[in-house]
Amino acid sequence: MAKAKKQKVWLKIVSPSYLGGKILGEIPANEPEAVLGRRIIISAIDVLEDLNKYYIKFSFKVGKVEGENAYLYFDGLECTRDYISRMIRRRVDVIDLVFDKKTKDGIDLRIKMIVVTRKVPRGIRTKIRKILMDVVGKDIENLSLKEFLSKVLSDDYKKSLEQTIKKIYPPRFLEFRKIEVKTPLSEILKKE
Repeated sequence: MAKAKKQKVWLKIVSPSYLGGKILGEIPANEPEAVLGRRIIISAIDVLEDLNKYYIKFSFKVGKVEGENAYLYFDGLECTRDYISRMIRRRVDVIDLVFDKKTKDGIDLRIKMIVVTRKVPRGIRTKIRKILMDVVGKDIENLSLKEFLSKVLSDDYKKSLEQTIKKIYPPRFLEFRKIEVKTPLSEILKKE
């Protein structure tokens, strides 16, 4: 006699409340608890319903399951590769910044930024890197994850950073290339 196959359960995935708290789709699972910790990558168009953010991909982890809903927790964001490569042309300097900071609510973040300028001397690149690390670092330390994310997703913040750099040398392009959450999901759930 053949064994009866267990029916798969389809769970609705719900975005974090600070990103709208809406249902983004469904995922299958043998058991509802099996999806805990699963990483899900979703386009910013689906999350924010903003076509101007087509180049951003959000990364979430399933943190808890209640009934038919699987609740997502922010795990990072990344710009698409083709968007970044479109900004890098001949006769430009690419300034990469990578640094780790802790938010006001105790979540460790790794920030990766990119600044594109015309060919400039090494000293100017170093000054630009130092100023950005100071300004963005102070902002991260004084804001919670929710506040920092909403700031990064607004174009006004990038414009203010460009204005700050402009005092040294005008940038052609500035972008948060990648943001990663380094704090394990279990610690984030304990803090709630």
